[in-house]
Amino acid sequence: PQPAPEPADPAVAPLPVPRTRIVIFIDNLSLQPFNRNRVLRGVQTWVRENVSGNVEAMVVTWDRTLKVRRKFTNDGREISDVLKQQEDLSTLGQTRLSERKDVLRRIDDSSSETEAFTEARQYALAYKNDIDFTVDALKKTIDQLAGVEGRKILLHLSEGLPQSPGAEMWKYVQDKFRTQTGGLSQFEFDKTSAYLGIIRAANAAGVSMYMVDASGLSIDSGISAENRTTEAKIDPFIERTNLQSMIQLMAEETGGKAILNRNDVMGPLKDMQGDYSSYYSVGYRSLKSGGERPRKVQVKMKKKGLVARSRRSYVEKGIETRITEGVTSALYFARDDNPLAVGVEVGQPAPADERNYLVPIRIRVPFSRITLLPEGPTARGRVILYFIVVDSEGKQSELANQVVPVEVDAKELGNLSRRDFVYDVRLLMIPGGQRLSLAVRDEPTNTVSYVQQSVFVSVLPPEAGPKGK
Repeated sequence: PQPAPEPADPAVAPLPVPRTRIVIFIDNLSLQPFNRNRVLRGVQTWVRENVSGNVEAMVVTWDRTLKVRRKFTNDGREISDVLKQQEDLSTLGQTRLSERKDVLRRIDDSSSETEAFTEARQYALAYKNDIDFTVDALKKTIDQLAGVEGRKILLHLSEGLPQSPGAEMWKYVQDKFRTQTGGLSQFEFDKTSAYLGIIRAANAAGVSMYMVDASGLSIDSGISAENRTTEAKIDPFIERTNLQSMIQLMAEETGGKAILNRNDVMGPLKDMQGDYSSYYSVGYRSLKSGGERPRKVQVKMKKKGLVARSRRSYVEKGIETRITEGVTSALYFARDDNPLAVGVEVGQPAPADERNYLVPIRIRVPFSRITLLPEGPTARGRVILYFIVVDSEGKQSELANQVVPVEVDAKELGNLSRRDFVYDVRLLMIPGGQRLSLAVRDEPTNTVSYVQQSVFVSVLPPEAGPKGK
């Protein structure tokens, strides 16, 4: 008899392709309209061709106010249309250049070094204030992505972020008066530590930063006093290095890429597409865990000529941190992840005081999804509830959590398969539209469900039902 053929190896199921989410962050505080629109046209073409399927994008703008122009969608044409609409918006970058030109004129007219350095300092202070708020806007955007699943990319469009706001002005005064006085003043305004904070937040949230300098191949020298009769001029090397060094650092440290000195961004954007569609995954077990502090990561290639681009640090997060980030992110980006089959019911709000209402919330979890361990005559389990609310103006409540013991008669375990564990809670809310984000954690297994619910708190009394005759 012929020997039985060896069974074929079972087909290996392909790994699911992780979802990619790209946030296009338009920094209108630094951009000039012409440069912004030139870059946006390239981005529009790119998103039409690449945002689809499991690749989603959203658009936010910053001009001292952070605005979401379009939430995540995989409709590349819609994202392209939203980007097209941004071309009609004003920017503040041109205003800054006009202000700087005025300061340069006053410096030229100054009768002493002291007077000139005072002008430079006032300019640097105002610039620094804007950068402080820009840093906060970037960190807020990144923090909101922390609990979002999948690969995350921040595509940042600006005309650079200064390491030391106003550094070129100190050099201008020194060159004009042929002095070294005031050289240390720029270090007072150094923002390196703030940018390192963005890097830590991005690496902790798993966000790679791709930083586009929209000024392209050259910075407009028309505002640099080179067209004036004075001997001094803005040092282009100081200016460009000051604006580009930090965006390059943020890109490199987070596994992204800085797109500098390019008028056409299509090539680098295609490279970015290759980064999230074709990549490697390296895993290892850390011998030292806990602490939730940044840890350095270095990836080297054995073969010469190859370079691995990866984020250079990571944060090992505990279960509480991951849930906190997940439930907070779900306020802004819906999360459909409900293995515990949690249900939420909203009751009729009742006044708590002159400004606030108490909103009854009923939470249902099937007993069959809760881990109950027999302990003598009783079966015990425990769930932990996490609540956070944001109102229509974007004001976010503090995250609250509640530990809820679950106890049943051990003899009744077999009869609970079609019954729900019910927990009632009342949350304090203001009138108007709210968004509730809830997480429920089965503590023995650390299984977590995320549920979001829209709530409207009306100041009007509920309508009375029809009266009987």
